[in-house]
Amino acid sequence: MSAALDSAQDPRALKGNMKRPNVLFVFADEWRAQATRYAGDPNCETPTLDALAAGSVNVTHAVSGCPVCCPYRASLLTGQYPLTHGVFINDVELDPRCHSIARAFGAGGYHTGYIGKWHVYGSPEGRCERRQQFVPRSHQMGFDEWQGFECTHNYQTSRYYCNDDPTPRLWDGYDAFPQSRAAVEYMAERKRTGEPFLLMLSWGPPHFPLHTAPDPYRARYAGRELALRDNVPAGRHDHAQEELRGYYAHIAALDDALKIVLDGLRDLGLADDTIVVFTSDHGDMRQSQGLETKLFPWDESIRVPFLLRHPGLPRSAGTRVPAPIDAPDIMPTLLRLCDLHVPDSVEGRDWSAEITGRRPVDADSDALLGVAAETTELRFNGMHAWRGLRTLRYTYVRNTEGPWLLYDNEADPYQKCNLIGDPEHRCLAEKLDRRLTVRLAERGDEFLPGAAYLARAGLSHYREAHSSFQRTWRDPWAESGGLGAATEGRETVR
Repeated sequence: MSAALDSAQDPRALKGNMKRPNVLFVFADEWRAQATRYAGDPNCETPTLDALAAGSVNVTHAVSGCPVCCPYRASLLTGQYPLTHGVFINDVELDPRCHSIARAFGAGGYHTGYIGKWHVYGSPEGRCERRQQFVPRSHQMGFDEWQGFECTHNYQTSRYYCNDDPTPRLWDGYDAFPQSRAAVEYMAERKRTGEPFLLMLSWGPPHFPLHTAPDPYRARYAGRELALRDNVPAGRHDHAQEELRGYYAHIAALDDALKIVLDGLRDLGLADDTIVVFTSDHGDMRQSQGLETKLFPWDESIRVPFLLRHPGLPRSAGTRVPAPIDAPDIMPTLLRLCDLHVPDSVEGRDWSAEITGRRPVDADSDALLGVAAETTELRFNGMHAWRGLRTLRYTYVRNTEGPWLLYDNEADPYQKCNLIGDPEHRCLAEKLDRRLTVRLAERGDEFLPGAAYLARAGLSHYREAHSSFQRTWRDPWAESGGLGAATEGRETVR
């Protein structure tokens, strides 16, 4: 790819002599797209996020194509799809020699920083054994400044490490707050040195446990009757109410953490020189479709918020762009927005032209979805590995047994009417299946059984690939009996 855009394409040319922009990339863990006040969720208390949305490009169809923590992070760092970089299940080590986003920005003269949850050092024994360990400098993927930890969900007692120092340190209190203050300190130092920067801030919440937000935020939701999504089966309403009170308490706390970062950016006088991105690694079902957590192809799991504020673009304020941007696309898109070279190793698509308004989003755009092997929640629910497409209108999913799901997301936004097998939609299903076949061929994805990929990669011993219990999942909207029909058939497996 060309290392430079011509003057008619250069995003910075839209605002005179604006200098090369900084990039502040903030992302949470398990924050689904639907759980934002600006998207219409009445349960959210997020004034900071809503104000950011009002001044940003809202990429409304952003997805997490492989909706689980480690594959997303590896794709974010490399611009590659999971079967290419090899991190297609949790706790697999990402090759530290990869041409990472930090190295690409560094080659362009940027100082690079990373703060927070990392989760690509991996645990080769397959038992999460490295999650509390020091991440060596050699495995920090080229970031100049690194303050982080492999993985923890103990947000109130959270250890971290700095650069090449193996001495553990402790974030003071709920870790998203000190991490956000550390982000401001990093930006202040970059202002002092005059270096353009890429800073990635990775928060752990609102990922479960859901009862550990600070007391003032939990008190806001204690006993509150929440508005549930229409696809939460009646038998799960009480469970959903309990879970979501904690989920939204975390979100309210993160909104205040975001305020720390954005106020700091403004007070440093850097807001007019900095691209700000807010997003999440994937979503969270929270009893929609009668399911928990992630790994699933429904919108609560795959769709994520994606706001991009670029002070150099006249279209930034509140513009909605329906681009199905996925994790591998983020690296090339940010590089091109900063007029930097995209490495040949990158597989993702550059969406900078659509975001800047130089090109409309093609109506036939889609995102490639997939989970290559059955782990954790898929195994527990008796589901198979799957591949799919999320287009601007439809969701189509095939599993290892054949066509599985088809939704018209405009007519059926809560995905309660599976159109697979409907004669009136047979041609549409066949068209999307052909399109999926082409997309898989482009990636060299043979769509083998999940066990084959685990064996090929030497991951069959991973604990994530095994589970003690299994149930048979059935569509709660397809037959009478609702959730009871969806959860029968639970049995013990080895």
